[in-house]
Amino acid sequence: MTTLISPTTWMNGIQDLPSQPRPLAGFAHLLRFMMRRDRLRAPVWVASIVGLIAVSAASVVGLYESPAELQEYATLARADAALKAFAGPGYGLDDPTLGAVVMNEVLVYTFIIVALMCMFLLVRHTRAEEETDRAELVRAAGVGRHATLAAAVVWVAFINVVVAIGLILSLLAFGLPTTGTMAYGAVTWATGMVFIGVAAVTAQIANSARAATAGAGVTLGVFFLLRAVGDLGTGWVAWLSPLGWAQSIRAFADERWLVLLPLVLSAAVLLAAGVVLSTRRDLGAGFFKQRPGPAEASPYLATPLALAIRLQRTSLISWTIGLAVLGLFYGIVADQAEQMLENEAIADFFAQVGVGTPTELFLATTVLATALLASGYTVSTVLRLRTEEFAVRAEPVLAAPVSRRTWVVSYLTVSAVGTVVVMVVSGLAIGIGSAAQLADRSQILPVLGAVLTMVPALLVLAGLTVALIGWLPKWAPLAWAGVAVSAVTSLLAETLNLPQWTRNISPFEHVPAMPAASFELVPTTLLTLVAVGLTVGGLAGINRRDIG
Repeated sequence: MTTLISPTTWMNGIQDLPSQPRPLAGFAHLLRFMMRRDRLRAPVWVASIVGLIAVSAASVVGLYESPAELQEYATLARADAALKAFAGPGYGLDDPTLGAVVMNEVLVYTFIIVALMCMFLLVRHTRAEEETDRAELVRAAGVGRHATLAAAVVWVAFINVVVAIGLILSLLAFGLPTTGTMAYGAVTWATGMVFIGVAAVTAQIANSARAATAGAGVTLGVFFLLRAVGDLGTGWVAWLSPLGWAQSIRAFADERWLVLLPLVLSAAVLLAAGVVLSTRRDLGAGFFKQRPGPAEASPYLATPLALAIRLQRTSLISWTIGLAVLGLFYGIVADQAEQMLENEAIADFFAQVGVGTPTELFLATTVLATALLASGYTVSTVLRLRTEEFAVRAEPVLAAPVSRRTWVVSYLTVSAVGTVVVMVVSGLAIGIGSAAQLADRSQILPVLGAVLTMVPALLVLAGLTVALIGWLPKWAPLAWAGVAVSAVTSLLAETLNLPQWTRNISPFEHVPAMPAASFELVPTTLLTLVAVGLTVGGLAGINRRDIG
């Protein structure tokens, strides 16, 4: 029997339904949730950035102790085009002070690191939550449409403030002038806010967290190139980049505080754009519709190795291109090696690598720096195992006739082969750049041999990562501590006067400094065996524990 409902009853029922929650409903709860999620990640970011800049400032303070040494540095920095491209135009180096030298060394790199932190964290709390469908569950609980984005912006902005305060305190601890230090901290905060806005926009446009992060990263790369072109001579081009605006604050060199205004306004405009875009799309979807994929998967994706390659190919291409461009710049300035070594402080820094000609010492240091950067690729690709496991994407793969060993080895193969590719391409770029400047092709093969010699040390870090995933999965991100320790002990051991036992912790300490030194088989073999041992131990741990 059908029951009829009168129009009056129907309208009363509609009025009794819950109304649309306010746009910021649930903001406080989401903010507390994000703080809890990042209770370990946020302190690591803050400590890493502040610690890195503090160590860099300490090295500068320790290297340049007299006006003559400061003048030597200023002459070299202002004369070399490649150094300008990476460090900036050298504000304050006409009459160099210790603060101006510190800014020339760390300012642009600080902007880049802080920008990366802000982009990663904002995407993590916005687009990544939608991609994993957790945002849909949260929104079902009466949470406002803009509450998630607002909470993420406030939380990441707070971390940005903490970083800026930490940087200010670290430079004040070295006795640098208060005004310049405050300008450095303020402009770092403002730059971070700009890239919070950039990430807020890309998180609305992209269809996945990886695409959102990649879009923000490409934006950062374009801004860096515009700033570099402007600093190399076309001055107005630098004003197309927020990084160009930020460095124009001239910390420790007649500060210009008005530079903060366009940075803050740009951040506000970008954040407003992110809010507007979020109202014009469905939850979980990007601003632009994702094109449909093929009806059937390619047969080349039928194995775990093929799947790992497919997931990691974008990362491999990005790291290869980035380090190749950096290697080419390093190679181009190889002809400045003798002039650099006229500075006693720089000569002492290169001397820790070994004994050789100025060009060989410079190339050996360049190869070491490239390997330390490449360790980021090596560790991140292995950590993808933990990411797939945590996101419950590993279980469907292992539910098929695929063993855990096959699954792990697939990712390790991609990491090892990708590491070799990144190092070889970077080595060729360094060799070609130096050959073009020195009109001497004889260094190409020695540099190529030097980068290949670094591979066993990188594989040790990969093995350490596997061991952590196998036995201490919750602490797997500590693999990044291995990268940080290796960088500090390899580049700043002499400056910080570290004892030998701390230097021996880094696998790079045991690699011969080619081409300044000759190849040694024993340490290379031992490093390879250590990498194999750590990997086998990690595999045993993964086989013994529950997945997920």
